[in-house]
Amino acid sequence: MGNSFRNQPAPALYGENKTPVTEDILEVGLLVAFAMIAFSFILIIPGIRGWERLFATIRVFVALWIGAVILVSSFGYGWYTDTVRVQTQYKAFTTEEINADVGLHVGLRGVNITLKGEPLDPNGDLAEETINYNEQFYWANPWAQGRRGFGIFAGRFAREFRAAQFRGMPYPILWVAEYFTLDGEQIRWGRKFRQAGWYAHIYLWLAFAIYLLDILIFIFNVRIGIHFFMLLGVIMICSIFSYGVIILNSPPLVLPWSEADCEPDASEDEWCTLIMKPTFGWSWYLVLFTGLAVFFTGVILFFIDYFIPRWTAPIFHHSIVEADEEFIPGEDEELEGGVKGLDYGSGRSGSTKRTRGLTKYRQTQRRPRSTVKGGRGGSQRLKDEIALEEIKTTETEQA
Repeated sequence: MGNSFRNQPAPALYGENKTPVTEDILEVGLLVAFAMIAFSFILIIPGIRGWERLFATIRVFVALWIGAVILVSSFGYGWYTDTVRVQTQYKAFTTEEINADVGLHVGLRGVNITLKGEPLDPNGDLAEETINYNEQFYWANPWAQGRRGFGIFAGRFAREFRAAQFRGMPYPILWVAEYFTLDGEQIRWGRKFRQAGWYAHIYLWLAFAIYLLDILIFIFNVRIGIHFFMLLGVIMICSIFSYGVIILNSPPLVLPWSEADCEPDASEDEWCTLIMKPTFGWSWYLVLFTGLAVFFTGVILFFIDYFIPRWTAPIFHHSIVEADEEFIPGEDEELEGGVKGLDYGSGRSGSTKRTRGLTKYRQTQRRPRSTVKGGRGGSQRLKDEIALEEIKTTETEQA
């Protein structure tokens, strides 16, 4: 049994087993990372008491959602997509055709092209052929356009396209990729998508930096954190706006194909032509809706914190008792000398008053100190209590 799969006397040899790429490893890794953080937080939720359990859950999951959207959209291939069912020639050195689903998925850093189908003739040369491809072509790192052609000084996309030709990639994949290698007159789709991806990914990295900074700011100051939260939404909106403007500023990208399972009718001038028209995909809309939600949520929090700050304090784990105490001069303050807000008594320079002002946050939480002791028979004043009128009279006499 030990020599069953060996070619004597060499080690065991296994045949080549090529499989298509079904998922983007980087996207899956990012999602798993955020899912692990979320799962770890779920484990500690029972240890949080009261309303803080709800507020902490909202804070953590909203923060994880925003971070996941920024990173997954930045590295994803769902910004400009379309998939069509076509009938086309398969590859070189064969005349057989196939029915296949051809997909175009444009990201910020390159293009992903998929091909999955079956031969028209089940008994032909392609009967045992597995038609399932997933190819990526990059224009990032470096982001330079490069010279025309396919030489060593050409752009990265053009060089990868020429390498795919030498490897014998199926014709549908090469036809789609070729549209992004053209760079002349008005046919500059590769240049436009590369520029759009450059500006969008710069905005998203800026948004991610502000996202991390905002998490720290909310720990110390709610109002400034809200300002940065609104800024985060604006930058995310700017990323999809810059991408859309650059893409739509050029002639639309359309790819003609022959429709699958279609019989042309020459008498009615129907030739089974199918046009691939890519549109904005899930990544673009995900960033758009998340950016709008972040911005308007920040606006709502800003007004709530401005008028009723005691409502926002528990949400961000700020104690209501910890007051924002400031010495704010009163409207009736008389300042003829001395330092503003401090009482130095009467002197040559005149008189000043020390007024202890409270912010709106403190005013909403201030409660008078009780000096009354209650009981069954009613209430009675404390023995050592001094009437406020007496204090006022004493201060007037001293002045």
